Amino acid sequence: MANPLESFASGTVTEASAKSSFVADPTVFPCIRCGVCCSIYQVRVSRSEAERIADRMGMNYWDWVGHHCDPRWPDSRSHLIGHTDEACIFLEKADVDVYRCAIYDVRPDSCRNWVAGVFKPACQEGLTRFWNIRVSSRGQLEGDGDSLTRLRRFIGML
Repeated sequence: MANPLESFASGTVTEASAKSSFVADPTVFPCIRCGVCCSIYQVRVSRSEAERIADRMGMNYWDWVGHHCDPRWPDSRSHLIGHTDEACIFLEKADVDVYRCAIYDVRPDSCRNWVAGVFKPACQEGLTRFWNIRVSSRGQLEGDGDSLTRLRRFIGML
């Protein structure tokens, strides 16, 4: 049996059901590139992660720490990646309502291990803010037909 999210993305969900709601499988819900999690959470990186990122960016470790980490963090064994007023300093706007990580290929483990899900508050906020879609207590995506169709097309492109 096909995964319901794959059916949703491929357009095989019936037009009638796509007009008002869709039940998502919370275990396979993809990142919708909204950047909300990157605006809510401030990521801690180990020294080795910071060294790896600095090296990839062609920077000296201490210069990287000085430019990209939060100086308020008191632990010398790790660092907090800095935030602008709105989000992680490495979050870039890629398109209208679509964001990307500027260091994606060397992103910290905590970012690498993040799994999107319809029951995660950050993902729900992103669905509401950028797609005008709500999530019911059962994981059902609810919104108008146009919003659900746009999301379906976007997920299909991922």
